Formats: sequence, C-alpha cells, structure tokens
Amino acid sequence: MNGAKIIRWLVLLVTAGTALGYVVLYRRLPAVPAPLPAADSIFTWPDVSVPAAEDWAVFQPAGGPTPADLSPLARRFRLAGTFFSIAEEGQPETTSRLAILDDLEKKQQFLVREQETLDDVEIVRILQDHIVLTSHGQQEELWLSFHGAGEGQPVTPAATAAAPYEEPTLEQNRFGRRVGETRWVLSRQALMEYYQELANDPERIAALYMTMKPDYREDKIAGYLVDVEGEQDFLDAVGLKQDDVIRKVNSMNMTSQRRAEYFISEFLQERVSAVVLDVERAGQGQKLIYLIR
Repeated sequence: MNGAKIIRWLVLLVTAGTALGYVVLYRRLPAVPAPLPAADSIFTWPDVSVPAAEDWAVFQPAGGPTPADLSPLARRFRLAGTFFSIAEEGQPETTSRLAILDDLEKKQQFLVREQETLDDVEIVRILQDHIVLTSHGQQEELWLSFHGAGEGQPVTPAATAAAPYEEPTLEQNRFGRRVGETRWVLSRQALMEYYQELANDPERIAALYMTMKPDYREDKIAGYLVDVEGEQDFLDAVGLKQDDVIRKVNSMNMTSQRRAEYFISEFLQERVSAVVLDVERAGQGQKLIYLIR
C-alpha cells in the first residue's frame, strides 16, 4: 500500500476523538474509490506505542485553589480544549487557532478564535495548553483544566487554575464518558488501544471505512453520510447515528490530501485536545464535542 493510502487509514483512526469515523472521508476523495484489496494484500500496520495511562480527570482536584482564590476571569471561564484549523480552499494559506471555552456564569460553551470577544473579554492568543485573555486592561492566562497534558509543561498557576467543578457523567463506556447532550470526554489511551485493534484486523477497518459514504452537492463532496456497516459499538460510544451527515471536523472541510495530512500531524503530535464535528441530523445542524484526555 503506498504512502497516500497509509495516510488515509491513519485519518480514519486519529479523528477518533471521533475523528476515527470521520477521517475515512479523506480516503474517498475525490470520488468513490475502487474495491478494497484482499485482506492479505493490505498494509501490515506497525506496532503502536500506547502512551502510559493518564490521569484524565477533567478538572482540578479538590486540593486546588478555592473559588475565592481565583481571579474573576478564572471563576467565570474554564478552558476545555484547543485545536488548529487551516483556511478553506482558495483562501490564503493560514491557520486559525480555536478553543472551547466554558462560561460558567452563563452555563454555555463557546468555540472561539483569536481576536474574538465575549462581552468585555477579548481572546488575545490561543496556544496548545492555554489561552491569553484581556478584560478592562488586565491580561490573564487560562490553562487547560485537566492533568496529563504532557511532560515538561508548566504547572498551572494557582491564580488561573480551573474552578474545582466536576461535570456529571451521563454515560460511560470503554472510550470515556458523556458529560453533556453532545459533549464527551475521551481517553487518548483507550483510543490508541482501539487503533491497535483495528490495525490488527483489516476487515474491521474496511467495515468502518464503508460506513462513511460521500454526500454530494452539485457534484461535489459536501460531507459524509453515516450508513452503518460495522463498528456499531464505537459509533454508539461517540454519539454518531445512522443517517448523520458529517460536514466538518474542527471547522475544516476535509476535501483535500493537504487537510488530511495536516489533521494527522496535529493529532499525532498531541496538539489536539479537542475534536468538534459539525453534524447534520434530521435536517438540523449540531456540534458534537470531544475532549481528548
């Protein structure tokens, strides 16, 4: 199997914040592919180095700062995840930094970009593990509100630590837990173990691949229809349903090899702590949010 096909299979799995289901989209571009080769001719996957078990509790432990010790911005906001997105085709070759920000006062979640504002708060900069905010002339950093973000990263300053709040678990499965109607916290280790299972079983990869069917608009691929032909347990675990149409992943239309390669590199280098799928369900659009821990 050549390098381009290897990339396609990787996309299938790394998106698995659920990107595992979406990434097969790339393999299908720009048209429906030729029949899948026989199982004995499929590329033999290398062994995967599964990371050590992480403490993927989402928020700071009870021993952290109390709400009274937090700054006003840290009491109001919690940084849930960050990721990068590349420009649409035909646009300048730029990347956008995005973050998922929970507003605890309004009990809402926002997908924000650099230079955007929420009321009187400006998002100045978004980095891999923290963001910089300004409000009334005061600048402050908010750090990702979970442990296990990687060795060598700075200790979260007490003044900007997340409030000690635990989102309730609505459902739990082997990949993580659902903490909201369309929000999940997934274990990176569990996803990598699933990757290894699929790598050792080409028939399962093929079934997941065939589950995603191109959805066309004006003879161009505009998304992928979920038509379940395998891996039902995984799809259930990440909230994807029969006849869902996936339009975007992390604000990107995956319509080129460049986009697929970009997403792969970001995920494998652990620069993605969140995956956001734009899904059309029963004619209505919604976002499925996955926090990778």
